Amino acid sequence: MDELAESERPAKRAKVAPENSEASKVQTLQEDYEDQEDFMPKENVRSSDLYLDTINRAILDFDFEKVCSVSLSNVNTYGCLVCGKYFQGRGRKSYAYSHAIHEDHHVFINLETTKVYVLPDGYPVSDPSLEDISYVLAPTFTRDSVTHLSSPTHLVKPSYDLSSKAYLPGYVGLNNIKRNDHMNVIIHSLLHVSPLRDFLLLSDFRGKEPELLKRFAALAKKVWNPRLFKSQVSPHEFLQEVNRASAGKFRLEHQGDPVEFLGWLLNHLHKDLGGNKKKNSSE
Repeated sequence: MDELAESERPAKRAKVAPENSEASKVQTLQEDYEDQEDFMPKENVRSSDLYLDTINRAILDFDFEKVCSVSLSNVNTYGCLVCGKYFQGRGRKSYAYSHAIHEDHHVFINLETTKVYVLPDGYPVSDPSLEDISYVLAPTFTRDSVTHLSSPTHLVKPSYDLSSKAYLPGYVGLNNIKRNDHMNVIIHSLLHVSPLRDFLLLSDFRGKEPELLKRFAALAKKVWNPRLFKSQVSPHEFLQEVNRASAGKFRLEHQGDPVEFLGWLLNHLHKDLGGNKKKNSSE
């Protein structure tokens, strides 16, 4: 009887989270935007299959906040190298994947890693012709190159943008987006203070450093970039973080006092670098 009763008992049902549960939503979101595994073609890919001829360098602009133009998320964001717009993810349910299908734009760059992919196929592209785009997105400097920036020879060696317009790295204009000229003058001044400039140019912030510090370093590298696509730089991404960090005290829409902004920025950078009220604590 015990064996019969045991056999008649219904099997235990696996616990399934309700469709509307928070766990289900999170899992669905991860599946939607999670990167699919890199597709590595077994045969050599022809250059025509890479769509590299569709890349439009003239409209690429990496100076703005790196957020998806649809979801406004800054997680796992890719830039379309055809139209310049930003989209999240590259999986089958992502906005980048959908953009590739509907707009016939196929070449995307990861805005954090600078790796380039062809969508919707999903395979990575490694081509020497893309190196200039990666450098504009994330310029790098060596100690040797930085030491020459303060020498007189730097002033007689202009660089040239895509339109063959000459410019001097470090002396490019900062776009006046709305009423941020009082902040632009302070930014330019600080980026010509050699010890601070060299520290920012040689930095490699990839961890949990404060966002303001990381964006200021990124702006410094753009201002001193000898390989710009256009001979001016927008401080938009940095000033957006200034607005957040200052709780709206320094905003693009309002004219302010440059001296007040200088004091606030220096104090904030001092704290971000681990400084305190003791002398030389942030060196």
